[in-house]
Amino acid sequence: MRLTVLDKNFDAIGVIPLFRTLIWTRRYEKPGEFGLYASNEYFELLNRGRYLYRNDADELGVIDWVNYVQDTNGSREAYAKGNFAEYLLYDKVIYPTAILDGNVETGMRELVNLYAINPDAAERKIKHLRLGELSGIDETIKIQITGANLSEKLYDIGNSMELSHRVRYDFLTNDLAFEVWRGKDRRDSQTENSWAVFSNAFYNIRNVVYNRCGASYKNYAYVAGAGEGAARIVVEVDMRTVPDEERKEIFVDARDLQQQDSNGNPIPLDVYKAQLVQRGREKLAEYRIVETVESGIDPFANLVYKKDFDLGDYCTYINTEINVETDKRITEVMETYEGGATEIAVTFGTNEVSTIRQLIKSPANKCQ
Repeated sequence: MRLTVLDKNFDAIGVIPLFRTLIWTRRYEKPGEFGLYASNEYFELLNRGRYLYRNDADELGVIDWVNYVQDTNGSREAYAKGNFAEYLLYDKVIYPTAILDGNVETGMRELVNLYAINPDAAERKIKHLRLGELSGIDETIKIQITGANLSEKLYDIGNSMELSHRVRYDFLTNDLAFEVWRGKDRRDSQTENSWAVFSNAFYNIRNVVYNRCGASYKNYAYVAGAGEGAARIVVEVDMRTVPDEERKEIFVDARDLQQQDSNGNPIPLDVYKAQLVQRGREKLAEYRIVETVESGIDPFANLVYKKDFDLGDYCTYINTEINVETDKRITEVMETYEGGATEIAVTFGTNEVSTIRQLIKSPANKCQ
């Protein structure tokens, strides 16, 4: 691993060959982040830098905070932290109104193009950002957006369809590529990809803690759009997994969704109702069941990080002792490099849905 500090123009201004600790947290449903503890001799470099580049990772760190500490014993240390490049989109809002009707991947790319790559006002453009390769995702979407934060809306759309997006950095071409993507299905119920099954039967899990809570769970939404009183347009969104599941309802006020486009032309009723349905799906995604399984994983067992499983992959977790079997997506991977060793904490599901935290310790290696 080689860490290079870049300035605001993406020009390299120095390297950090040695450090005490690097925490590199990759996420699927929200921007990732990093934290770096290094010798005080690198404080000036970090303080002048804007980006932190790892030659063995696609993610690019955006340096948001730099700290210098001297304790009572005279020990000095520099610290820097920030988010990954996806967070650059957080500085943009969706205005004027955007209406998407068609392929969801194409639509998400269109949002980034309109408000961050080729906006009407040149000052809104994010330097070095371009559209990357298509992933071939075929779901469709009908949505109307006004004034939303670009980053948050992209994650809202993705979370409602189990998609994600990323901004890859290429050091050689010096550009940022926006891509929509979805992890691989590695559940034991499919045959397309190799399985990633975490189970006590395979001796690759340990130290299990299981929790489940459905107190905030909702599965049915009434979404009210334009109109007044009895004339108000209301759609119902049913996210129950089985017909006899108990109905848990919420009301969503979507009056901000207008029944006309930015040019004043009326939106067909079926299209408008589809936009309301999408709003309901996004809101219900905030009220999912919390299921938590915390478990350690044997680092010398049968599954290898980034080869047999990775961020975004759908995997199977089985614990025969407590009769729990669940399929969940990897939504976070926290890589910690310290003292010549690597630790990786993996989260399955989300804090709002389900969380399976695994601890994987690899043999010692050099952080260089």
